[in-house]
Amino acid sequence: MSSLQKRLLNMIRCFRREWRSYSDSERITICGADCMLMVLQLAVAEVNKKHHGDFNASLSEVVLSWNYLLPDKLRILHKNEEAPENYAEISSVYTSFLKRCNMMDLIDIHQKCGSLLLENESLSSVQLLEFITGTVDLGSENNAIPSTPSTPSNRTNEFNEEMPLMVKKILYSYLSLLVNSRNDLAFAHVLNIPERGLGREAFTDLRHAAQKREMSIFPVCMRCWL
Repeated sequence: MSSLQKRLLNMIRCFRREWRSYSDSERITICGADCMLMVLQLAVAEVNKKHHGDFNASLSEVVLSWNYLLPDKLRILHKNEEAPENYAEISSVYTSFLKRCNMMDLIDIHQKCGSLLLENESLSSVQLLEFITGTVDLGSENNAIPSTPSTPSNRTNEFNEEMPLMVKKILYSYLSLLVNSRNDLAFAHVLNIPERGLGREAFTDLRHAAQKREMSIFPVCMRCWL
């Protein structure tokens, strides 16, 4: 594990210890880089639906918004950089989604920890940006670590690494819903697993019903089912 990863982990541990300083909720879900990008994609699609009638987001639109959102939230945005089209709305939808789903992204946690001076080892905004975007080399320090003999624990780790990524995502999504039933991203992953005959159209209908009630999707489904 690199020093940057250790500092990031320390930041998250600080957050977990002091969560009462950030929120009244006991079940906040941390939104990592992959989830942040997915939330942004949904935000772009929602804004496009409003302006163009099509709930869709092209890769170029998402990338432009992603490259602007991160430094903007980290407050390291260049003054002369032009915002993407409808960026203010996209940012607002992104923020509202996280709040509705009882989630905080890595940037929110970094800023909260920094404001309360809870981090033992400082993690700069630039370093966090590099971590989220994957532009920092995390393997340079690991290359100097000698290999260790195979042990039962190591073999277990090897088995976990070989487990298909999709299976891990499904398992983690079910576990996440147990902890935070308002996590719409986790619900989207398991909506049709196992097969229930529910596709994209069903998910879109559920999202609209949840938005009308100003709720997350899973509680709305439970109310309808009951």
